[in-house]
Amino acid sequence: MDIAATLPETIDEAGRRFRDGSLTIEGLTQSYLERIQKLQPQLNAFITVTDCQALEMARRLDAELRAGKDRGPLHGIPIAYKDNIDTRGIPTTVGSEFLRHRVPDRDAAIVRRLTDAGMVMLGKLNMSEFSSGSSGVNVFYGNVHNPWDLSRAPGGSSSGTGVAVAAGMTLTGIGTDAGGSIRQPASRCGIFGLRPTFGKVDLSGVWPRTRTLGAGGPMTRCVRDAALMMNALTGDDDNCAEDFTSQLDRGVAGLKLGIIENYTFSDIDPEIEQVLRNAVDVLTQLGAEIVTVRIPELTGGLEYSSLFSNVLLYEFNEVLGAQYRNADKSLFGPAVHSDLQRGAQVLPDTYQRILQERPAQSMAVKKIFETVDALLAPVLPNVTPLQSAGPEVWARGRQFNLPFSFIGVPSVSVPCGFALDMPVGLQIVANAQQELLLLRIAAAFEAATDYHRRYPPSIV
Repeated sequence: MDIAATLPETIDEAGRRFRDGSLTIEGLTQSYLERIQKLQPQLNAFITVTDCQALEMARRLDAELRAGKDRGPLHGIPIAYKDNIDTRGIPTTVGSEFLRHRVPDRDAAIVRRLTDAGMVMLGKLNMSEFSSGSSGVNVFYGNVHNPWDLSRAPGGSSSGTGVAVAAGMTLTGIGTDAGGSIRQPASRCGIFGLRPTFGKVDLSGVWPRTRTLGAGGPMTRCVRDAALMMNALTGDDDNCAEDFTSQLDRGVAGLKLGIIENYTFSDIDPEIEQVLRNAVDVLTQLGAEIVTVRIPELTGGLEYSSLFSNVLLYEFNEVLGAQYRNADKSLFGPAVHSDLQRGAQVLPDTYQRILQERPAQSMAVKKIFETVDALLAPVLPNVTPLQSAGPEVWARGRQFNLPFSFIGVPSVSVPCGFALDMPVGLQIVANAQQELLLLRIAAAFEAATDYHRRYPPSIV
């Protein structure tokens, strides 16, 4: 089946068809539910499919349109949520046997906002247990499989979100990201992912991986879809809210983009380097000025990344450690056992020292944004590995993600090519609260390429 010929490719296309009467919300919802049923056995992207609730919501939204009530651009648009995001009356397991029977009595703020905007929830998405890991492995709910090659990792921990969007099992999805958990699966699966500025999107009702690193954001097939979702996810006053679509067509001519010396092209596979250099060439041809910048604080590679890992692990132990110690250990998988044990070994003094260094580290990076508009970096250093790869492979992946999580600035992964037939994402990073600029750059790159329009050939 040719997905592009049967399902809308974008939010705007779906909305036009709803409003001109050529497609009903119920009909589109049913099409996605049928596609989930077809692909779930091989991809395992979902933990829970909310088919009855989805169809009921779709019928209600169709009736609203007929009655002249239009909630806006997200009215009737299908979505699925990572299973660490609370949904009222629907299990939210965080990918763990420990929480298999947990049913929240209220929606997370993210769900509430998007439901109010008219989105139709198709279900809850598989993930690394308690967001521990980036391989897509889950010993309780089954492994998530990359639709481009079922033997290779889909990225994580928002594995199901990346796979479901890439495979056309949902039009849009929501992931969370402390150490790369939106950006990595977006890159591995060939879709767009936005990790907003820390605190930009309300995470109340989201099971935390850490206290000071996490963010939630959209994972979509195109930049504009993510921008439309950000309009609903942020802002309390319609008169003051940012319009995240407002700069999408401004291009990159005149912008100064930074390549980080001894970082952007360091310690990466040659196939990844070639794809990234080609992406930089595209931005140059579009009129951006590419300059080299020095950020010594980022040039420590894996050693530097492990510094931030200590924060992640310590805070994970703070969040879950007490419950873990008092629970049946068989209810937790090996990745959680390992992360909690490692987190317990991080001394409070070590953790506090790293936090005390955070303002200086943040200032060093943010100061660069006085001379460049944005930074360019890999999302991941390696060609997508086999899902069975060892722990050293997954540790290597975080060196281009954790530093930007640590200082709380926004970043995106935009599809920029293929290495050994597997998707590759370009990471674009901007200063805090500069999501409009990030989306502008990503949209310009997307308009000049066609990577975002490609579907995995084995599942179309």
